[in-house]
Amino acid sequence: MSKESEQDDIVKLATAGNPVQAHIWEEALKAEGVRCRVVGDFLDAGLGDIPGLSAELWVRRKDLARAEEILRRGQEVSQEGSEDEEPRIGQAE
Repeated sequence: MSKESEQDDIVKLATAGNPVQAHIWEEALKAEGVRCRVVGDFLDAGLGDIPGLSAELWVRRKDLARAEEILRRGQEVSQEGSEDEEPRIGQAE
């Protein structure tokens, strides 16, 4: 596998506590120019609230470090004013 194709690999950035939070994170990343996708955000609609089925945010491997930093900065701001769930980041697979 070439180095370029490794950089284009898609990896999991974070797991959200709920789909709404995942989409908030998605919008924050897109606003910073990071391409990303929410996966699993509608699973609870068909299957109910089953543990282990959570909305996830996926990015390209080459954007992972930058995306983690964006979420960390956002978390620092949100901790000052609210109790949003902390992203579980850095879980690249």
